[in-house]
Amino acid sequence: MHSIARIRAGGLARHWRAYGRIAAAAAPQELRATIGLELHIQLLAAHKLFSAASTSWDDRPNTNVCATDAGLPGALPRLNPECVSLAARAVLALNGQIQQRCAFDRKHYFYADQPLGYQITQQRRPIGRGGFLELGPADGLGCLKRIRIRQLQLEQDTAKSIHGVHPEYVLVDLNRAGVALVEIVSEPDIDTAEEAVAYVRKMQALLRHVGVSKCNMEEGSLRCDVNVSVHRPGEDRLSGTRCELKNLNSLKVIQGAVNAEIARQSTLVARGEAVGQETRGYNARDSETFPMRSKEAAPDYRYMPEPDVPEVHISDEWIARVRSSLPETPEAALARARAQYDLSQETVETLLGEPGCLEFFEEAALGRSAKTVSSWITSEVFGQLAYRGQRLAESPLTARQLTCILDALHGDAITPAQAKLLLIGYMDGESRGVGELVAAHGWEVISNDAQLRGLAEQLLNAHPKEVAGYLKGQTRRLNFFVGKLMQATKDQAKPQVASRIVKDALDARR
Repeated sequence: MHSIARIRAGGLARHWRAYGRIAAAAAPQELRATIGLELHIQLLAAHKLFSAASTSWDDRPNTNVCATDAGLPGALPRLNPECVSLAARAVLALNGQIQQRCAFDRKHYFYADQPLGYQITQQRRPIGRGGFLELGPADGLGCLKRIRIRQLQLEQDTAKSIHGVHPEYVLVDLNRAGVALVEIVSEPDIDTAEEAVAYVRKMQALLRHVGVSKCNMEEGSLRCDVNVSVHRPGEDRLSGTRCELKNLNSLKVIQGAVNAEIARQSTLVARGEAVGQETRGYNARDSETFPMRSKEAAPDYRYMPEPDVPEVHISDEWIARVRSSLPETPEAALARARAQYDLSQETVETLLGEPGCLEFFEEAALGRSAKTVSSWITSEVFGQLAYRGQRLAESPLTARQLTCILDALHGDAITPAQAKLLLIGYMDGESRGVGELVAAHGWEVISNDAQLRGLAEQLLNAHPKEVAGYLKGQTRRLNFFVGKLMQATKDQAKPQVASRIVKDALDARR
């Protein structure tokens, strides 16, 4: 009986979900959305915002914790100046104004992942105000659009709650507690899910480019909350009731969640029902948002000035030094690199998407084919980085080592297969030169035609059926013999030479 009830209940639930999607699709199209984003971005600082603990995100749980992070009585916070500098870089990169007097506040709320019982943040006097991010056709939009920034504030991250390990408890890892974040709050200038995704993607590229953050959503170094409301044309775009979507951890999830919430709110408005102000999550499997809790307002957090962290005063000279340390903007770098190296926009955007990669490329391309260098970086180097789960800045590979490999390959001192083995060695930390490694491994290129012809004749004699097939027009048999010859020479023959030798030997048997 209970099983039947559960089955019927499950079927009814699926029916209502399907009905909701149909109703959403049929919702009046004249309703428009107003969207604002809050991005929480972990800074590339070696130590936490108010303690000397490491910010390494993948160490064993509860190993990077100081007394301040754990909220132990009597432990006082001490501001890390590196975090202030990185936050200032973000403000300037976003065309904002650094506030020369900024201060910290306590934001009170009680969760297991908040050891202090409050978060130290910047509610009243953030480090940055104003600024903007411009989107356009290069970002996948049909027109130019400027998204204004309301403010950028420094704050502490929370600890990490771990569910599902113990049936009765939620575990807490304090390694992340106290890590420095910048929260970037946009104005509600975004109209669609596509614009929201373009904004986040461009913010990722910009902050990586200026060295502020890794911005890896899969690691949690960029987390996104989205505020969504709907309104009718002619109404104030802020007239709708705002709902916040929490814990959106990928660009695909952001797009799905925003579209689902716009559809949900549009359906309610079309029915004449009120949209409640609340915080919601997103179920990607069912493409639906779900309620988490009623939305808190500022008074609920009982903000108060942080008594243990002094007000920060920033001079014009300090701001000028930070500004002078910024690299050229991604737009300027894109235009310059395309013109200087005759590369496609896609290639340059790929190089710019990896922090420090454009500089690495330019050093390696000096006096060499820019297209050859960029091809090796975007295919072989990036392939190895992806396999190792590394960033280029974390790899021991230097531009000088890559140029030595390419020069040896261009001079016929090594084969493409050996070049790839050398690259792997350098990315493993090898320090010897190319010549030393070639000699140590016996990788000298076999360029003696007579020697290769002798090996090719042996192979043809050993595989008469394949030879007969080639002579009957099965030209793919050529690749079979080339592969066998490369195997016999342990990849010490150049593929082009091996192909020529084998073809000549086969054609001679006609």
